[in-house]
Amino acid sequence: MALITWQDEYALGIEEIDSQHKKIVDIINRLFQMFTDKDTRDETKINGIFQELVDYANYHFSTEEKYFELFSYPGTSAHLELHEKYRAKVEELKKQYETDKGEAVFFALTNFLQDWWVWHINNADRAYAPLFKEKGVK
Repeated sequence: MALITWQDEYALGIEEIDSQHKKIVDIINRLFQMFTDKDTRDETKINGIFQELVDYANYHFSTEEKYFELFSYPGTSAHLELHEKYRAKVEELKKQYETDKGEAVFFALTNFLQDWWVWHINNADRAYAPLFKEKGVK
């Protein structure tokens, strides 16, 4: 069962970014599957998913940020602030998991991830897409 089903309307028309978004959705769905399967006690697996979530989001953010700088994107500082808030929230939820290992943390995490990424792709990222396409990013 998937928490987020990729829809064509999420695509920005920039393959590099769209493929990264699909990968993030895949990671979120794997985490959600662990939650629905009640497989939330294997700390090694959970820590691996958390790390993958952090690492891949940072990889994706660095891609965006590279283009922001290259193209002098006017919305850079507001977008960077969103990235920092995301990082802080995931770190906060990771610490909560380390403290109580409860399913409530997974519920909070999956809800946050679903809301944040769907909104982020469809709003914040959609705002830069015309500039990236104009500059030839594929």
